[in-house]
Amino acid sequence: MNRKSVLLLLAGIMLFSSTAWAQGGFEFTQQEHKLEIIPMYGYAWTWSKSAYYGTYSGDVDLKNGDFWGIAGDINVKPGMQLRLLYRRQDTQVTWKFQGTTEDVGDIGVEYWHIGGVAGMQKGKIMPFTAFTLGTTRYIVDGFDDDYKFSIILSIGAKVYLNERLGLFFSGQMPFTFTDAFLGIGTGGMSFGGTGIVQMDLVGGVIVCL
Repeated sequence: MNRKSVLLLLAGIMLFSSTAWAQGGFEFTQQEHKLEIIPMYGYAWTWSKSAYYGTYSGDVDLKNGDFWGIAGDINVKPGMQLRLLYRRQDTQVTWKFQGTTEDVGDIGVEYWHIGGVAGMQKGKIMPFTAFTLGTTRYIVDGFDDDYKFSIILSIGAKVYLNERLGLFFSGQMPFTFTDAFLGIGTGGMSFGGTGIVQMDLVGGVIVCL
């Protein structure tokens, strides 16, 4: 599904919600369901890092781009949820050297995470913060997959349209710890430092079970 289709879908759901609320809305509390399935779609920005490509020093970056994912939020107690998260971004590694930028190759970036969500529901809206941790998997054709420890910090809101459907909006900051070295791409690209930082905006649909 392309970006335009996702935006149209979200706009349609928001229109439905405004109509429902105008007609009297729904009575709803978070504790009436046990599980929320949240398919999501977003856009991520990655900060470049100093790196070595062969014998040259420059900057390596992952191209900014869209990603998709799915979360399962399990109600534990009022205001607390357990989150299981998977997300994937397919992008390109770029190399910046002396004012030029070169595409090195394609890369898949996956997050496999578990963590918690905390929030206080006010009517149909629940502002929340979330913290998850787990592994980041870097996938490059022709090379072994690389797994690194990572965390994601999130802040956002859930808007419940009725007892079974809602909207999800969030800003997130994934941080992958590289253990001072990560080799990716072709030609022996590597970079050091403490980790790779991304920032993203994401939205989705909540299905309550």
